[in-house]
Amino acid sequence: MMKKSIKKTSDYGMRLRRKRFFQAIVPSMCITVLVSGIVILIWHIQGEFFADRITAQELWEKGSYQEIFDISGKTLEEKPLDYEALILRGFSAYQLALAQITDPDKFVYIEECINCLRKVALVKSGGMDGAIQYVLGKAYYGKGTEYADLAVQSLEFAKKMGFSGDDMNEYLGIAYAALRKYRLSVAALTEALNSPRMAERFSDALLLSIANSYFAMDDFGMAAAYLTRCIDVSKDDTAKRRARFALGDVYFRQEDYSAAEDQYTAILKDFGENAEAHYRLGEINAARNDMIRARAEWRKAVLVDPTHRSSRSRLALR
Repeated sequence: MMKKSIKKTSDYGMRLRRKRFFQAIVPSMCITVLVSGIVILIWHIQGEFFADRITAQELWEKGSYQEIFDISGKTLEEKPLDYEALILRGFSAYQLALAQITDPDKFVYIEECINCLRKVALVKSGGMDGAIQYVLGKAYYGKGTEYADLAVQSLEFAKKMGFSGDDMNEYLGIAYAALRKYRLSVAALTEALNSPRMAERFSDALLLSIANSYFAMDDFGMAAAYLTRCIDVSKDDTAKRRARFALGDVYFRQEDYSAAEDQYTAILKDFGENAEAHYRLGEINAARNDMIRARAEWRKAVLVDPTHRSSRSRLALR
């Protein structure tokens, strides 16, 4: 069952708020949806505005997603195919999904979002189609990579309809990568990287994602270029560490063991002891047929992390 708002409201109060809520929308009004710090413009539905009545925009600006969710839910109990209520229920469900700590709670809201927004297309089509398909695509991806095909379908439809969300190309790129359509992934992620607003906030993640897609295509030169760029421009230690690990993998695949060794050694120097870095240094020495040094590195890895399975396996430890 869907969760109820912790703050209780009387039936009369709920009916009054619901009446005010659904009678007032400006035709050209847009709602700003906050998703992981990204501002997305979702164009609202048509209607007439009355200044003395509560509006979805006012509640949304307060972050009152649970209240929007509850009010729209009450309306749907009476009118299951109410266009406005379905949209608001779907949008608020997506926001509430993002706020959940556990996956089961998140998936309950994700399912409600998808259920509501799919019904919207059955009720009415029009200017909202792009925004609805955009949120629907992100909701599908939120269910897991096995729904990446549906995520792509919805996001591409939103794009075709002319809707523009700051993170749309990022989601498309990630979804295409999940489908192993790496060239399309690179194209979408590169477009996202060229967007000033996305590049300013998420350049590290975009550079790493682009590099991963190039790596999957065995285009090691381009993968190395994007990883090196991430190391050079990133101000985040976690992103730099991930980039160095990935760059070490690139060089290892090319059998450039000295270059790979430099990356793992840099991780130890810049970020301190790391079991995975020692393990990979061991693998480099094993590739050089220097098993004495290889085992020494694997032992260091186990000292840092006694549960490091790969190193324990190499040392035949149970």
